[in-house]
Amino acid sequence: MSVAKKSPLLSYLAGNKAVDLLGPDDFSLLLAEARASGLLGRLAQMVTKSPTFHLLSPHQRDQLFAATIHAAGFRRDVQRELTHIERALSGLDTPVILLKGACYVLLNLPAADGRIFSDADILVEKACIGAAEAALMLGGWATGALDAYDHRYYRQWSHEIPPMTHLHRGTTIDLHHSLVMPTCRVRVDTKRMIAAAVPVSDGGFWWRLRDEDLVLHAVSHLMLNSEFDRGLRDLWDIDLLYRHFSEADPGFLGSLFSRAQEVGLETLLNQVVWLMSTVFGTPLPACAPPMRNGPLLWLVARSASTRHPASSPTAQTGADLALMLREMYLRLPAKLLAVHLWHKTSDLFTTQKKPLAV
Repeated sequence: MSVAKKSPLLSYLAGNKAVDLLGPDDFSLLLAEARASGLLGRLAQMVTKSPTFHLLSPHQRDQLFAATIHAAGFRRDVQRELTHIERALSGLDTPVILLKGACYVLLNLPAADGRIFSDADILVEKACIGAAEAALMLGGWATGALDAYDHRYYRQWSHEIPPMTHLHRGTTIDLHHSLVMPTCRVRVDTKRMIAAAVPVSDGGFWWRLRDEDLVLHAVSHLMLNSEFDRGLRDLWDIDLLYRHFSEADPGFLGSLFSRAQEVGLETLLNQVVWLMSTVFGTPLPACAPPMRNGPLLWLVARSASTRHPASSPTAQTGADLALMLREMYLRLPAKLLAVHLWHKTSDLFTTQKKPLAV
């Protein structure tokens, strides 16, 4: 299924076009697409390791080297920040589970290569949220100003507390107590996934989800949210995790699909595997059921694609809007959804009526 105009990035990701075969204009568009999708660092690391890298012009090689330097510096910053977080939370008497991008970095997974992200996601038991938040505040992190409704939304309904930003370093932590919204209409057994978490190392501080659940959490994050400005990156994360674990363990794919059925993510996993096959040419396993391109996949395929105006898919803006509305519907039951929409609409009109500051 082709969802985009001429896209050097999508051609490269699908294995249909080597970078050294691109003309100057297409190479420039490739870098612009990768930058707009949050993939420049990862793309640069892959291309600089390819056997045809020397065929690029000196200017092209310099651009890619600059991106790898930036990605390497970011990775060092993440590792340093994890040391600060560990120091702040070392007194907690509960497992602290590292999630998503920071976890990929800590585990040195292929999905960490060149990955740039804005915050560190950690999870503790809900009963320990207050103690974890207090410890982080003592370590220099603080939540921003919220109105009464947003405060209630996070504290009463959400799967995380408001983001906490360090007062000096400006780094952000998302502190979770669940992997998805407790009010989500898609019933995901996150308690089972959290209970199966394991230490990253013997006697170490950090914990992690088991391999299957790392993939499934990434699947749920992609398919139950509406932030698709980095959707292609998130889909590529899943593809890299999926390939890495299946290559290391021939039985992984069978256990992955079984686990998805256990925790309520079977349908979403099937959809993501189909999308990976479409975008990256990922081989479909025998255990994957046949999948047809329905309306949801049509929308996600457009949103989780190149974000550059010159190559983005037709109707991407409409797909983004539809998926945002879908996320709101999935996150909240009817009564809470009505309250949420009323409040946000009231905020919009109130903001518009405020006089300009002078």
